[in-house]
Parts: sequence; structure tokens; C-alpha cells
Amino acid sequence: MLNHASKEETCIICGHQKAEGIHICNQLICDDCQKKIIETDVTDWKYKFFMNKLAKLQVKQEKVIFHAGSGGEASKR
Repeated sequence: MLNHASKEETCIICGHQKAEGIHICNQLICDDCQKKIIETDVTDWKYKFFMNKLAKLQVKQEKVIFHAGSGGEASKR
């Protein structure tokens, strides 16, 4: 997880345009939301809200294709 401080992006939790935060799977969680997530007790209703938002993170997988006769080499697409 890298901190990026370049252009503004939409936070996947609050939906606001922010310039700073953490990126998970190339998606921004702003510093404000990150702090709220960390400070929220698991018995608080907001905890379930945050977990539902985090569950929607889109994990992008590369498709690996094996070509016949390529000597077992795979290419990523």
C-alpha cells in the first residue's frame, strides 16, 4: 500500500474528491475515512457500513493464457 499525493480521486468510502489517502487495489481511501475506519468499534453500526464499502473493492486479476507450443511460457493480458 502506497501513499499517493498527486491528483484528486474519488474516495471509495465517502465518495468525495480527495488528493491524499491510501490506495488498495488502485482505489483511494481518503485519510479522513481511513482514520474513521481505524477508530470505529466493531460494535458500532458504522463498522458494518465501512466493511460493506470495503467489500466492494474491485480486485483486478490478470488473465494468464497458455499458448500451445510456446514451451510453457505464459503471457499476461
